[in-house]
Amino acid sequence: MATKDERAEELTAQRKLEKDMKDNPGKYFTGPQGHVRDRIIVNQTQEIPKEGVFVSLNGFAYLIQPGVEIDIPRPVRLMLDTRVRTETTQVASEDGKGYQNHVRNINRITYTLIKEDVGTGESPAAEK
Repeated sequence: MATKDERAEELTAQRKLEKDMKDNPGKYFTGPQGHVRDRIIVNQTQEIPKEGVFVSLNGFAYLIQPGVEIDIPRPVRLMLDTRVRTETTQVASEDGKGYQNHVRNINRITYTLIKEDVGTGESPAAEK
């Protein structure tokens, strides 16, 4: 059971978070409303089906079809940059006595940024 001091600290932390969310809404994605949108086209790859790729941020889902322009909130676009897969390759070492591992991160979803700051209006094709 939490002590009185622990509860007071929790309330203080909660108030600080609420104040920060109010002062810096761009840091927190609690919904698509109020966020600037960016227009992108997801590139067609073997890993993305023609029906599209499903992405979700904090419970707000988007179905993005490759080759089709879509306006999505900037936090969702920036989240796409964090979806990576790590590829490891082995290369013979220079002395010929072993192998060296080379690791690189590759974006799972690549896209072309068409236009930033499209606006905050809702786009019917953007949300599912």
